[in-house]
Amino acid sequence: MTAISFLKVFITSKFKFRVKIKTILIFGFIMVNSAIIYGQQSLDFFGSSQSGLNSKFRLNSFESNPSNFTASKDWEFSAAFSGVSASAIKTNLFSVSLGKRFGDHYLFARYTPGMVLDFIFNSGVKIISKVEITPQNKIHFDEQFGLGYSFRFSPALSGGLSLRYFRQEFQEEQPEPFFSDTLNYIKTTTTISTANFWRGDLGLTYLPCENLSLSLSSINLFVLGENPSAAIDNSYSLRKDKGAIVGIKYQPSTAFGFQFSYETNNSFLAGINIAKNIFGEKFTIGFSAFHDRYQNPFIAGILPVINYSSNLYSVTLSGIKYFSDRSAAQPLSVLRDKGINNLINTPFTTDRVMLSVNFAFSFVHEQLVKFIDVRIPEEIFPTLADKYFIEPFATARVVNVSDKKVMIRPSSIIKNINKEVVYSPSINISAGDTVDVPFYTIIGNSEQQSFKREITQAIFYLNSTNSESDDKLEKPILVNDSNSWDGRVSHLKYFVQRDFDYSSRYSKNVFQANKERIEKNGTDLEIFEKVKILFDGFVKNMVYVSDPRGSVEHVQFPNETISLKGGDCDDLSVCFSSLLESVGIQTAFVDYKKEDGVSHVNLLINTQLRPEQISLITNNDKKILIRKSEQGKDEVWIPLETTSLTNFDTAWSLASDKFNSDAIEHLGLAKNKVQIIDIN
Repeated sequence: MTAISFLKVFITSKFKFRVKIKTILIFGFIMVNSAIIYGQQSLDFFGSSQSGLNSKFRLNSFESNPSNFTASKDWEFSAAFSGVSASAIKTNLFSVSLGKRFGDHYLFARYTPGMVLDFIFNSGVKIISKVEITPQNKIHFDEQFGLGYSFRFSPALSGGLSLRYFRQEFQEEQPEPFFSDTLNYIKTTTTISTANFWRGDLGLTYLPCENLSLSLSSINLFVLGENPSAAIDNSYSLRKDKGAIVGIKYQPSTAFGFQFSYETNNSFLAGINIAKNIFGEKFTIGFSAFHDRYQNPFIAGILPVINYSSNLYSVTLSGIKYFSDRSAAQPLSVLRDKGINNLINTPFTTDRVMLSVNFAFSFVHEQLVKFIDVRIPEEIFPTLADKYFIEPFATARVVNVSDKKVMIRPSSIIKNINKEVVYSPSINISAGDTVDVPFYTIIGNSEQQSFKREITQAIFYLNSTNSESDDKLEKPILVNDSNSWDGRVSHLKYFVQRDFDYSSRYSKNVFQANKERIEKNGTDLEIFEKVKILFDGFVKNMVYVSDPRGSVEHVQFPNETISLKGGDCDDLSVCFSSLLESVGIQTAFVDYKKEDGVSHVNLLINTQLRPEQISLITNNDKKILIRKSEQGKDEVWIPLETTSLTNFDTAWSLASDKFNSDAIEHLGLAKNKVQIIDIN
């Protein structure tokens, strides 16, 4: 065949084809080689497993979570493998991803070698020469990788950005005649055109409450870097219609979750997830159904999922079942008319299963509990040190943010008060519960420490393990000086008990100097005589001095009152009570409360006389009070007004008159306007 005759054959073949195409319908059947498994934009290759039920792991990706919202704590690695359910099972690596949290920042990267769509179809040209040649065209789509970032603005609000790099390639076979002196034939050459681009989307996730999350994200918000070749028919390019996805996830309990997402192209997905703890690990099963605008029937398919999560890893087995026949080849017109809207939604993908494995590598301590707030109801009064053993100085509101029961050990340290951290009793908190946690403190030997009134810092810690604390909170606290008092008469006992050694030496010296007088009256009156002798010696050098006006009341210690030779009712009552208590004579404060909030304090003293022995000290029943001992025996007590700086008899009479008037006649004891407070 000459070159001219060869060319005639070629031209005739093309002419014949153009004529025949008007009368003969030539179908180009599409042969699909796809690694994509899902139906619409918001479908995810984790099978719509709700991450809230498995909070350690990000069980979603860019498809359903463009904002990159996650509860992951540190590093996370994920690998997904896909298998096509067709005439033969084919498996391949679908994706590999890596995530890392830096405080409120989160970074995510994904490599997707399996996110590929290939379409192969006949060009419609048939060349008849020595051999029949049918040129073919191929369209290739893939997403090579994606990058994500999110920022947590607050515990309830986070936003993020996702960037995904797509590649489009159009391969067209064209006939090309070849001429030589000895050989003439037609060969095919392949022309490759590309149109690669970045797709960017933004998203927000809002948690109005602990068990509800709302999300809003874009679809094809912006496209960068696209420079398509003129040879690519836009009918076959990846379409970039803009839209949005609105999502809601509701988790009424740690065992159940519901989710729904709606796309502005009128596609939607709805699903439920049920979780159960078994042997300390979490098993989740879920089921979702979806409607896709571009597929039939109305409910295009379902997605079952099973997930197992431990502390270190999570395994998800998911799948998709389409309700339409996906086995037959489809005409080219389907591809041209419907187009490829995204790489996770085509009418050409088949039923598929997916195995995903996540690994959580945490090099930071996982927070199981956290503070909501700490309330410090009042100032610190160092002399009331023993009070803080039995009454908390602060109460914290604490929430368990984990999905398991946690035992916490609260602790605190007050600067300039505590030399080391003070641990409070441990407490158990159930998963998701919020409780009040008391904090106690140890001031130490307040007698040997010098305190000044100042505002310092109290640091509170929550520990769920023996290592790093789960949460830390710092609060200002006012620490008073040693002589400051909170105004509660019941707390004057801490001043009484301060420096018993000094009080004991003082009282014993007085008793030793009056030994003969005490012994002369016999053992029954020994305590009565000791009180009388001690009081007369105590008041003869004392003067009454009121405290200066101030925001905080001050009380002198017994050695200060004796050294200064004066004080007010609080100081004098504390001092004389200490002198008696230090040598075993029982006392009690009598608190006379006034309407203006100011109290007057004097003493009751136990003479240890029996009621039938009252006549040994008085014939006036109004000058004594009968009280039962701890053993249930009746004992005679006498009131004493310590501010009466005259003598014992006068102080006894004044106190008796006041007690009978205010406590008995005016029902002060019954109305709680008069209160008796035992020192011990």
